Amino acid sequence: MCKIRAVSLLCLAFVSFLCCSANAQSIDLTFLKDTVEQNGNAYSFNTVILRNTSAVARKFTIEAQAPEGWQLLFDNRKVFELGPNQTLSLPLRLAAAIQTEATVYSVRLFLNVAGYSQKSAYAYYARVGANSKWRASLLNPNLLLSRASQENSFRLLLSNKGNAPEELNVRINTSLLLLQARNSSLKLAAGKDTMLVYSFNVAAKFLDDFKSQEIVVQVTDQKKQNQLLLQRISSFGTVFRENPSGWYTFPLSIEFVAQNFTTAQSALYINSNGSLDLDKGRSLNFNYRTDNFNAQSDGSSRYAFLNYNSAKWKVSVGDQSEFGDFLIDGLGARLGFDNGKGYRTELLGVDSRLGDSKLFRLNQQFNFSGNQELENQTMAGFDRGNKINSLLNMSTYELGWRKYSRLILRAGISREEFYRFSEPLRKTGGALAAAYSYSSPGLTGRFGLSATDVNFPGINRGLRQSNNELTFHFKRLSLGLLFDYNERQLNPALDTGTVLRQLLGGRIAEYGLKIGWRFDKGYATLISSVINQVQSSSDLILIRSYKLNFNAGKEFGNNFSASFSGNLLRNQAPDDPAAKAGYSLNAYATLAARNYGFFVRLDNGPSYYFDFVNYLNNGYSTRRFQFSPYYEQSFFKEVLHFRVQMDYTDDRSLPVPEFMARGDLSLDLNSKGLSFRIFGSKNVRTIAGNRSDYMSMSIRKSFNVPLLGIRRFVTMKVLVFKDFNSNGIYDLGDESIPDAAIGIAAQNFLSNRKGEVSYKNIKAGEYDIDLSRVNSVKGWMPRNGFRQHYEIRSSQTVYIPFSQSHYLSGKLNVQKDPRSNLVFRPGGIRISMTSSGGESFSTLTTESGEFFINLPQDTYKVRISSNVFDEDFRLLSDTFNADLLHKNSEHLIFEVRERKRQINIRKQY
Repeated sequence: MCKIRAVSLLCLAFVSFLCCSANAQSIDLTFLKDTVEQNGNAYSFNTVILRNTSAVARKFTIEAQAPEGWQLLFDNRKVFELGPNQTLSLPLRLAAAIQTEATVYSVRLFLNVAGYSQKSAYAYYARVGANSKWRASLLNPNLLLSRASQENSFRLLLSNKGNAPEELNVRINTSLLLLQARNSSLKLAAGKDTMLVYSFNVAAKFLDDFKSQEIVVQVTDQKKQNQLLLQRISSFGTVFRENPSGWYTFPLSIEFVAQNFTTAQSALYINSNGSLDLDKGRSLNFNYRTDNFNAQSDGSSRYAFLNYNSAKWKVSVGDQSEFGDFLIDGLGARLGFDNGKGYRTELLGVDSRLGDSKLFRLNQQFNFSGNQELENQTMAGFDRGNKINSLLNMSTYELGWRKYSRLILRAGISREEFYRFSEPLRKTGGALAAAYSYSSPGLTGRFGLSATDVNFPGINRGLRQSNNELTFHFKRLSLGLLFDYNERQLNPALDTGTVLRQLLGGRIAEYGLKIGWRFDKGYATLISSVINQVQSSSDLILIRSYKLNFNAGKEFGNNFSASFSGNLLRNQAPDDPAAKAGYSLNAYATLAARNYGFFVRLDNGPSYYFDFVNYLNNGYSTRRFQFSPYYEQSFFKEVLHFRVQMDYTDDRSLPVPEFMARGDLSLDLNSKGLSFRIFGSKNVRTIAGNRSDYMSMSIRKSFNVPLLGIRRFVTMKVLVFKDFNSNGIYDLGDESIPDAAIGIAAQNFLSNRKGEVSYKNIKAGEYDIDLSRVNSVKGWMPRNGFRQHYEIRSSQTVYIPFSQSHYLSGKLNVQKDPRSNLVFRPGGIRISMTSSGGESFSTLTTESGEFFINLPQDTYKVRISSNVFDEDFRLLSDTFNADLLHKNSEHLIFEVRERKRQINIRKQY
């Protein structure tokens, strides 16, 4: 079709050229523009220039011809006359039809000169570009649900008034469960409309609990131009519950756990926890775990506590556990206070779960000047089982300045008494520490030194440390130095055997260089260092290791990643020339996709201190290989999840390679507060004495337990009535107002036949009541205004009297072009009224275009919102004056007309 059109245009142009060249009729016709651009249905302008090249006067007519449906402003009936060598200029105005296809069209003119029987044809061209003109609109942007209406759906109208098809993407963002897809795509032809209907289910019994929803509708075209719409949905009932219960409710979770229930070492217990919100930043929570039901109860696995938290106070009673300078695990209490001005304190007392000991601690923390902190800790321990009493005090000062720098200073003193000997032994200890760190985009530095003597109690007894690093950062590269030193000395008074010495005695020193490289979604780090270790207080064998460490990671897209970590070591005993060096390699690699992946580990040679000592003593060397692929998948929107993993392990310490299958299946029914999990492993290869097979499971159920008798919320009942005797009291003779639309806070209500609505289980406080949409009675309005404010401190009934008033009504009268297929929807258009005193009122038109509102006695300026009208429909007048000062009512009509093009012919000679 396009080829035929192009050939026709070329032929027409050639004929025009011949006609112009021959000039047989002695009238020369040319165009100011050989091509004009058509923008939508706006006019384009061109000029026809005619010149009489003969020696006599010529009379002629011009017939203009445009594509069908176009509008061409030109007078075809006029007879023109030109004298010899005279020139005439005639204007041409052209408008394309609204949905004209984007291409090139010809506009032809036929010249008929008196005395000549043959017409001469001329043409110029009109290029119509693609005109994107789509629009999205919600037919009812404020949808009200009620028992009387079964409409649980909202409608989206998509219109394309352009001349090209549009590919549109629609996205619905809502927490409601829609029956249609939230994301969809469609192709909308030029000049066409389509309606999308989104439905959802809300049973009538749930309307009382339906909270107002705001649904965001986003429509986007292929050029990323988008339109955002807001669909509001609210219930329209007599009763609404803001919260499910008026009592305090205690969210409680109970979990039954069975660990290793297929083995002799099974453990069965129940774990429960709950939290109670007490408002104003206060809360109460607890946790309780029973003893193992499958063993004799000794209290070692039982755990229980109760916590109270507020803005300033924190109280905890029950089992306390903490891992710091001392291991805290036992029954006790904790009291904390924060004044909100930089001072915090905490007092702790614990009776140890194991052994016969008690511990007390007082922490105080001061923040001042915005960048300084001072903390003091005082601790006393009474271990009657080991006959040791301890007392220590530790102070820490922390200073941050110049954005990147931080300094920490710490000092402590202690006193211990030992009663295990014939005479009491008393020791005084001390601790000192200093650390400085600097972290900026170009430089990272950390320098720390700490020393705790052997008489200072706690886990850091006899520990000396120095941790240092200096790293320079470039755009992608980093270079640095490191030096770390750890040494521990034991207090002879506490020496209980060589095992403790082997675990806690000795020293480690490491120094080296590191280099790092950052790239797109990845990194690589190489560290070369020397490590000197002494880990045995009996043999005191010095082991020196030359270590090369490499770490790398990379993300490939959103769901695929890989990482690697490896160490290559050369170990030797420099004090024993006869000892041979040992080499070792340990490496780890992980490859992970969205649902699958694998883990690989390789250990070959003595990598750790005691491994190399064994290698020196008996020649034994570690050799192990592990390969673990896995697959996991979720179903039903993360409700069901499973993971399967297979571990292959070839370990020198095992008689044969091991094949271990592992599985994990979980079911999470969050809407029901129920979850179930079962996991375990099975050695595929049967090995005598194998104890690695196990199976465990857990079942968790969550509840909301009401605390009857402890009321948290109140109920506000509103009754609207016609106050016939104007005394403001609902008494005999007054009449309730049914079907009154009332707004309280963000909720909408519709009064019952008794004129009542109930807003249940709300917080005590201040509430605004909106009565501006009460249109079930004419000539009555709220005595104290459309918007009234009430303070609700307890459950009560609010009586709202209505007094006689005036009212304004009206409608939209829409007159369409009978030949047009355009649609105009008069519903949901805002009508605003402003009184002589400046007070504003408003209402919305119904789907039929009618409106009605009760108003006080006054004069009003009534205006209709004009931004809903486009170029296709126009208002004859958008403002009226209404006189309700001298009239009881007034009816207004807003005239709406579909636009018709007006032809304006202008002549130029």
